[in-house]
Amino acid sequence: MKKGQVYILAVIVIGFLIFTIITPSNLLHQKIIDDDFQSLSRNYQVESAKLLNELLNKKIVDRQLIENTFLNFTVSFTSYSKTKNPNFGLIYAFPFENYLFIGNYADIDVNFTVGSSTISLEGCFNEVSTSVTLYGISIDQPDINPILYQDCIQTVGYPPTNQLEFTIEDVDYTFELNEKRSDIIIVSRETLDNEIKVFISE
Repeated sequence: MKKGQVYILAVIVIGFLIFTIITPSNLLHQKIIDDDFQSLSRNYQVESAKLLNELLNKKIVDRQLIENTFLNFTVSFTSYSKTKNPNFGLIYAFPFENYLFIGNYADIDVNFTVGSSTISLEGCFNEVSTSVTLYGISIDQPDINPILYQDCIQTVGYPPTNQLEFTIEDVDYTFELNEKRSDIIIVSRETLDNEIKVFISE
């Protein structure tokens, strides 16, 4: 082999090595989705229980106060949760005295069976605007208009059977209520890539 051919071969080899090092290889990268579904569900469970306890410790507690407070709190929380997970929606129910308070902030209609009555509530997920806050959630936001959410919240009489049933897309979730305790029931829901996740409070 002549000296000139050796130089040409060396240039080809070096060029190939440089090309191999610089050119990114064709690897399949799986997209990792940072899903806050569980943490958001537990956060709402903890914070709503705190809020309910604060309300019950007030000297004067009436139906209107509870409705307005939970409306403000849940709309604010849903607005916040949309910044973390745009597919996160929630449904709640809790008894207080002779009433049962229910709300649907998911992206789907839900049927509630209370005693012998069935109530259908629209999901008002799309009515809640997304907002970014730096220091947490305020339940006193002045721009929350109750009229926008009147179809997704309702207050009914306490069921004589102590039972409440949610029906979501033909799936039933049955809960035992305690007339003497205002335990909050939460069902949070997420639909992502045809996969549905459901969180049920304990």
